[in-house]
Amino acid sequence: MSLYSLRDVSKAFGPVRALDSVNLEVAEGECLGVIGQSGAGKTTLLRILAGLEGQTSGAVSFRGEPLSAQRAQELRRVATMIFQSPLFLKGDVYTNMAYGLRLRGASEDEIRDKVEECLERVRLPGFGDRDARRLSGGEQQRVALARALVLDPEVLLLDEPTSNLDSPNAKMVSMIIDEESEGRTVVVSTHDLDLIRRLTTRTVHMSGGRVTEEGPPMEIMSITRLTENLFTGTSEMVDGVAHVDLDGTVIRVAAERVGRVTVHVKPEDIIISEEKISTSARNQFKGTIVGVEDQGGTVILRVDAGQVFAVHVTRNSFREMGLNIGKEVYISFKATAVLVL
Repeated sequence: MSLYSLRDVSKAFGPVRALDSVNLEVAEGECLGVIGQSGAGKTTLLRILAGLEGQTSGAVSFRGEPLSAQRAQELRRVATMIFQSPLFLKGDVYTNMAYGLRLRGASEDEIRDKVEECLERVRLPGFGDRDARRLSGGEQQRVALARALVLDPEVLLLDEPTSNLDSPNAKMVSMIIDEESEGRTVVVSTHDLDLIRRLTTRTVHMSGGRVTEEGPPMEIMSITRLTENLFTGTSEMVDGVAHVDLDGTVIRVAAERVGRVTVHVKPEDIIISEEKISTSARNQFKGTIVGVEDQGGTVILRVDAGQVFAVHVTRNSFREMGLNIGKEVYISFKATAVLVL
């Protein structure tokens, strides 16, 4: 039996249809990924799974029973959602983590033991007396995780858990989620395809409030069509242009995005040259050819420029430029050629 079953579920906010006839099963104990562009309906789906929103139409079942208003209240005791930007009560970390346990009538000794244990699990021992609102972004996200874990939820729902984090913090949060997925059901909504590939056993792709694909993360077309030049990094805005740091290699993107993002560059949009060229392209890197693959009339080059980029050239260009493994080259592509996922 499925843990959750959604049948033709729609959700409208006034004239806006956030979910449109969604059909979905979530198995007990699985780690399910939800991907899609901003506004695709991912957060609304998670809020319904958390019992925080009711559907406008359709049917939602939890453990085989319809999710009525009363059942939704019961669901909120076993399912916990962590939001993209966690909110904290005034006061220290301990007060924030103890709040839910006190509502459930736990003793102070039990609260203290659980808070200390969960802070250890998120690598923040001794943080109980810190002001929760003054922590760094990575620390706040880990405290939000600890605040959820202290309730020992059966279902953990995560909305963009790494989107506002730098690379080291994103990796730390991903590691903790991986550890805590043992023994519970996890549903994670994210643009971070590294997180999807590392953690999830099944992924659904959403577009326009609908589920358009589902399957193993490396088999659905929404991901496999982008397997070349797919990079995840941390973005910040500089002079109106997003600078995405891929562990030292910075890609400039014509978009307004900050935080953890995944970007894609089509191999055919990359220009390769033997010398540095004068170009309007905002991205130009020096690299070394580390791989060559002949595919009929096209040759796929792998160029290591801090990150390994796939570049498509014709066989004639490959011969005329004398390209081969070990040769140093320059690659260039426009900021408008970079797709933010």
